[in-house]
Amino acid sequence: MNWQKLLLLGWLLVLGGASEPGTPQHQETTVHPQLSSTGHAKVTTPAATGVYSVANGTEDCIKASLGLTIIVQNSKTQKDEYLNIDPNATKTLGSCGIWQSTLNITFRGGFIRFTFAKTADVYYVYVIEASLRVPSEGSLYYGIKTVRLFSTPIGSSFKCLSKQTVEVDVNFQLVAVDTQLQAFDIVGNQFGKEEECAVDRNKRLIPAMVGLSLAGLLVIVIATCAIYNRKSNRGYERI
Repeated sequence: MNWQKLLLLGWLLVLGGASEPGTPQHQETTVHPQLSSTGHAKVTTPAATGVYSVANGTEDCIKASLGLTIIVQNSKTQKDEYLNIDPNATKTLGSCGIWQSTLNITFRGGFIRFTFAKTADVYYVYVIEASLRVPSEGSLYYGIKTVRLFSTPIGSSFKCLSKQTVEVDVNFQLVAVDTQLQAFDIVGNQFGKEEECAVDRNKRLIPAMVGLSLAGLLVIVIATCAIYNRKSNRGYERI
C-alpha cells in the first residue's frame, strides 16, 4: 500500500501550502514623499495652513499657525522641486524652557525644527533645522540655519501673511506662508496681540502713500492752473 501513503502525503503537502480559510493575505505599502517639479523656485500650489503647539502640562509654551513648503534642487536634473507639508500627516514634538523652547514638526521622510530664544523684552527664532529623505531619488537633504527671525515683544504674536523664505542650506529652502507664531508667556493658550511683519506693513502702506502723493500732485496742478487763469484774465492795465 505504498502508493496510498504517497497519495496521502501529496494531499497533505497541497493542503499545507494553501492559505487557511478566513486568514487575509496582507501586503504592506510604504508611502514616501513625492516632490513636485517646477523647473524654478516658484511654488505653483500653496501649502495648507496647519496649527501646531507644544505644551508644558496644560499650558502652551509655543503656538504656531502656518503653511510650510520645502524647496530643493534635484542634484540629477538640476530642477527645483517642492513638497508642501500636509498638516494632517504630521506629528508635533518639542520642549518648553524658561529661555529656550523647541517646536519639532515631523512627517514621513523628514522634519522641520524651530528653536525659539527669549531675552528680557523679546523672543525670536534663532535656529531652523530641516531634513527630507526622498527614496525615489536616493537623496537626503539636510540643512540648519542660525538666524534671528520674527523678533517679537514678549506676550505678543508674530503675524505675517506674506511669504517668508529661509535658505537652510545650498539648494535647500524652507518657505512659510500665512504665519502666526508665539513662544513663551502665552495666556489662555491663545495668541497675544498681533505684531505685523514689515513686508505686510509695507504692502499696506505703499499704496496709501502713492495715493496721497497723487492727490498732492493733483492739488498742485489745479492750484497752478487757477493762478495761471487769474493772471490771463487781468488783461493790460493803462500806464
